[in-house]
Amino acid sequence: MSLGKRHIGRRVAGIGVGVALMMLGLAAPAYADSAVTAVAPSSGPTDCVVVVTGTGFRTFPDAQNTLTFVAPTTPTGDVNVTNANWFSNSDTEIWARVPVLSPGTTYTVKLKQPSGTNTAGGTFLSTGAAGGPAGGCAPTIASFTPTCGSAGAVVTITGTNLLDATNAFTTNNAGADVFFRSTAAGGETKASQPIPDPSSPTSIQAIVPSGVVDGPIRVLTDVDADAATAGLQGVFSTTSFLTPPPDCVEGGTTHARSISFKIKSTGKASGKVSSTEDPAFTECVAAVPVKIQRKTSSGWKTVGKTTTSDTGSYAKKVKNPKGKQKFRALAPKVSLGDPVTDVCTKAKSATRKV
Repeated sequence: MSLGKRHIGRRVAGIGVGVALMMLGLAAPAYADSAVTAVAPSSGPTDCVVVVTGTGFRTFPDAQNTLTFVAPTTPTGDVNVTNANWFSNSDTEIWARVPVLSPGTTYTVKLKQPSGTNTAGGTFLSTGAAGGPAGGCAPTIASFTPTCGSAGAVVTITGTNLLDATNAFTTNNAGADVFFRSTAAGGETKASQPIPDPSSPTSIQAIVPSGVVDGPIRVLTDVDADAATAGLQGVFSTTSFLTPPPDCVEGGTTHARSISFKIKSTGKASGKVSSTEDPAFTECVAAVPVKIQRKTSSGWKTVGKTTTSDTGSYAKKVKNPKGKQKFRALAPKVSLGDPVTDVCTKAKSATRKV
């Protein structure tokens, strides 16, 4: 159902209830007051998508309510948000597209309802017209998973301000536009988004387009293109659909880890595999396969294999040829679950000489 149809349906429902009460000669019931407690982000230009939190937002249908940016001095400076540019996600959350406000002015936000006292709250500092200084509204990327894959894979991106005003209010409440690198010179290809899309200000999904190359993911909102580039992080590695990289595990959350290593002249090797996350992801520590490798003229040769204990410790006796030799320990990348739910990264120790 479109946003417009949803508003119309709520308006009709509200009117029907009122008429029924009048026909029966009954008084209207007491309704809970609405109260706004916070607005996030707290600054930005026109078209910034903000999340308004509070209580009582669905006491009446959206079509019967008015969302207002309240000016600090005079009511004549108050600005209403058009019905097409806001909706309630729940009784405690509203998504809204910031209207044209007075630059440099700090507003509070109020949801006006047909009855009761409506409490304004939260603060929002206007930084000017659309495309102006992004303020706190610039999108950021904290992480994305999986970090490799082929065309058609679904990537989940987490961060902040990942909502684009045009997409959020006209395209099935979709997230911001996502671009993948398409040429080594920096060309980009826009990704499509899954429908229905589970977008939120902090999480969006995108489908990897065909013909992409290794490079950063970019999230672009209609707030400010330059601000969007500040959110670039990481690399999404991919090849053709038929030949993904051999060490690529599509799907699952990636967990980083490390491995320590020491070896005696007798050939006794030992060490420990550890999670580098906080809190530690212990599933990538216990029962981990470990390879002990020795450097040869043709490369690294595996000379012993073992498995870690429940705490990540391991020990293995290997042959130690005469003369100075170089050794190291290796914990290969491991996928957990079927289908894959978690991926333990490859860990490689420092080289030791004996």
